[in-house]
Amino acid sequence: MSQSKSPLGGAGSKRRMPAPRKLPAQSRSRSLVAALIEACIKLLEQEGADALTVHRLSEVSGVAVGSIYQYFPNVEAVLGEAFEHILREEAAVAVPALRERVAGLPLAGAVREILRGMVGTELRLYRLHRDFHLKYHPELQMGMRIGPYASSREFVDDAWRPFVALYAPKLDEADAEMSAYMLCMAMRAIIRSTLEDAPERVEQDAFLRSLVAMALGMLDPERIDAAG
Repeated sequence: MSQSKSPLGGAGSKRRMPAPRKLPAQSRSRSLVAALIEACIKLLEQEGADALTVHRLSEVSGVAVGSIYQYFPNVEAVLGEAFEHILREEAAVAVPALRERVAGLPLAGAVREILRGMVGTELRLYRLHRDFHLKYHPELQMGMRIGPYASSREFVDDAWRPFVALYAPKLDEADAEMSAYMLCMAMRAIIRSTLEDAPERVEQDAFLRSLVAMALGMLDPERIDAAG
């Protein structure tokens, strides 16, 4: 799939994702926006990032160019809605399935399944549009983007602290808090950095094994004490 070289500026920059001009309120306008999101994803999957223009979106979606600009200031804003749509889809389908697979597994198996799911989501977004994914990666964390959290700390405490408490009950409070944060934020940052530097590595079994080894080290109080 063709990917544009640099239409979105520096890939590593931390920026706020572009927002729509307005949200659809009526059934007809919601259908219009849904058609644009569907067309955006279809274009990216079938023709690549270079094909994503306002005029091509209009052709594929059947939405007039003027109507597109009524709701979105530019193509990046449509991309943002498409990425958020995918995150909501993952949250509705992939996350419940992951919880079922993890239930009852020992620590290593649970960590492997969680990290496999994290890698899968990041790869899906990366393949859709490399530059957009890398540029806005900080805002594309599933729990933060679509959850009710005001900060990353709230998300970590709600989503990861219970996991750490269950699987590493011997950790003291400070180590448990740090382990939960690192599992959530550092693992994802490593995936992002590797996608930018050597994306072919992310799909290798050795990459997932390395992530699992690092994660298990964060949850092992004896290793933490020895390193301290």
